[in-house]
Amino acid sequence: MHISFIDIAVIIVYLLVTLGVGVYQARKIKSSGDYYAGGRKFNKFYLMMHALGTASHADEPVSVIGGAYEKGLSGIWYTYLYLPLTPIFWLIAPYVRRSRFVTMADFFRTRYDEQLGILYSIVGVLKMAVAMSVVLKGTEQIFTSLTGNIIDPKWAILAMTVIFVIYGFAGGLRATVVTETIQGPLIVIMSILLLPFGLYAVGGFHGLHHALASRPSMFNLTASGQEFSPAWIVAASVTALIGWVAQPGLVASLGSGKTELEGRVGYTYGTMIKRFCALGWVFTGVVLAGLAMTGKLPLDQVSDLAKKRELAFGIGMQHLLPIGMLGVMFAAIFAAQMATLSAQMVNSSALASRNLYLELIRPEASDREVLLFGRVIGLFLVVLGVLLAFALQRVATALTMLLSFQSIMGIIVWSGVLWRRANSKGAWGAFIVMIILWVLLGPVGMIFNQPRAAAPPTSAPTTATIAEATSPSELPPAWIPTRIGQYGREQYLSQLMVWCLPGGVLAMILISLATAPPPKKQVDDFFMLLRTPVGQEQKLIDAGVHMIYAGNTTASPMERDHPNLVHWGGFFLAAVICGLILLLLMLLAWIGS
Repeated sequence: MHISFIDIAVIIVYLLVTLGVGVYQARKIKSSGDYYAGGRKFNKFYLMMHALGTASHADEPVSVIGGAYEKGLSGIWYTYLYLPLTPIFWLIAPYVRRSRFVTMADFFRTRYDEQLGILYSIVGVLKMAVAMSVVLKGTEQIFTSLTGNIIDPKWAILAMTVIFVIYGFAGGLRATVVTETIQGPLIVIMSILLLPFGLYAVGGFHGLHHALASRPSMFNLTASGQEFSPAWIVAASVTALIGWVAQPGLVASLGSGKTELEGRVGYTYGTMIKRFCALGWVFTGVVLAGLAMTGKLPLDQVSDLAKKRELAFGIGMQHLLPIGMLGVMFAAIFAAQMATLSAQMVNSSALASRNLYLELIRPEASDREVLLFGRVIGLFLVVLGVLLAFALQRVATALTMLLSFQSIMGIIVWSGVLWRRANSKGAWGAFIVMIILWVLLGPVGMIFNQPRAAAPPTSAPTTATIAEATSPSELPPAWIPTRIGQYGREQYLSQLMVWCLPGGVLAMILISLATAPPPKKQVDDFFMLLRTPVGQEQKLIDAGVHMIYAGNTTASPMERDHPNLVHWGGFFLAAVICGLILLLLMLLAWIGS
C-alpha cells in the first residue's frame, strides 16, 4: 500500500467539504415534504446528478470488474442489464411525478389497501437495510484488497457512515441531492481513472489482445455457461424492469423535480452517464486479467483473485495508481458510496415514518413529530445496515437477491397499473406464492443447503494455470428444481425467475377474478392521478381526488404544448443513444485485435 500524505489530505478535504455542503442544506428543511421530496423543486441537473449518484455505488464496480476479470467483457451485464430499459424510464417518469406520492408505499395504499401499504413499508425498509449493507460491503472489499488487512476495513466503513449520516440526518433529500453535485463528477473519475494506467501497463489495446490471445472469449459480450449467457441477460433485464417500478427510492428520483420533464431528463440521462462509466469498469477488469496472464500481477494476488474475484478493484488500485492519485480515487469511492447511502437512509426513513409510524402507530402525529421520528429511525436502519455488511459474504449474490426480491413487489405494481380488475386479495396471493418459491429456491434456501467449500490450493499458481483458475467450470442445475436453494447463486437468476414470477402473475389473475373487484371510486381516483399532468391539480381538487403531497405545481411549457413530441421523440432519442453506447462497447472490444 502506498497511501501518501497528499492522498490523506485529499480524502480529508473531500469529506469536510461534503459534510459542510450537506449540513448547510438543513436550514431549508421546514416540513417532512421538504425532507423527503425536496419540495419537488429540483431542476434537471440536480436530478441528473441524483440519478447518477444513487445508481452508481462502488459495489457495482466491484462486481463488474471482478466479473470482467473472470469472464471478460460479458461482466458488464451486471449493470448493463438496465441498458435496454433506459428509454422506458423516459416513458414512465411523468406518471410517477403525477402520482403525487412521497413513497412507493403510498402506491400500495392508494391502489390496493392500507395492509398492503404496511406490507410494502416493512419489505421496503428491510430491503433498504440490505441494500445499505451491500454498498458498505463493497467498500470493505475495496479497502481489504487495497490494504491487505493492514488497516481494519471496518474503520473505513464507520468513518464514511458518520459523514453521510450527519448530513443526511440534518438535510434529508435536499442535502443528499445537493452533495451529489459534488459527488457525480467524482463518480465519473472513479470509473475511468484506472483504465489509462492499466492500458499503459499492458501495452495498449493491442497488448491487451496479445496478452489474452489464449482466451479470445474475454472480448465476447456474452459468456458460456450460466452467468452472462444470453438467457441470463434476458432474464436479468426482464427481472430488472419488473422490479424497477417497486424501488423504494423511485418516487424521490423521478418525482422530486419541478416539472415532469425534470424527472424524465434527470433520471434517463443521469443513468445514461452511468452506462458510459461502466465501460471503464469492464475494461479495467479485462486489463487486470491481461496483466495476470503476462505475470505482471504477483502470483499470491492472482491466487486470491481465483478464489474471490471481487478483490480485483482494490488490487487494481494498488498496482496501477501513482502516489497522489490514490487519494482522488478514495474520495471518488467515498462519493459514490455516500451518495447512494444517504439516499437509501432518507428513503427508508420515509417508509418507516410516514407509512408505518404515521399510518399504523400514531395517526394523530404532527408533521414535526413524523420528521423527528424519521430522522431517528434512519439512524437505526443505518446501524442495521452496518451490522449486515459485516456479516455479508458475497456482493454479487446479494445484488442478485435484491434484484429478484424487488421483482416480487414489482409484479404487484405492474398488475395494479395495467389491470383495473387487480385487487388486494390477488396481490396478497401473488406475494405469498412468490415469496414461498423465492425462499425455497433462491438465496435464502441456499443458506441452508451450502455445499462444502473446495480445499485451498496447496501451492502457488503459475501463469499457465491462471486461465483455468479464473474460468471455473460448473455443471448448471436442471431447470426442474430438485433441492432447496438450487437457484440461489447469481448465475441462476433466469431459473429462479422462471419459477417465481409466473407463479405470482397466475395467482394475481385467478384470485382477483375469484373475489370481488376493487372499489370503483378508488380505482378511478388512482388512474385520474396518473392521467392528470402536473400543473392541473385543480382538476383533481374539483373531482375530490386526494393528493398526498403536491409540492411544486409548475407545468413544463414544452410538455404542455408538445406532449407527443416530448413523450415519443424523447423515447426514440434515448433508444438511439443506448444503441450507440452498445456499439461503442463493441468498437472498443475490436480495437487492437
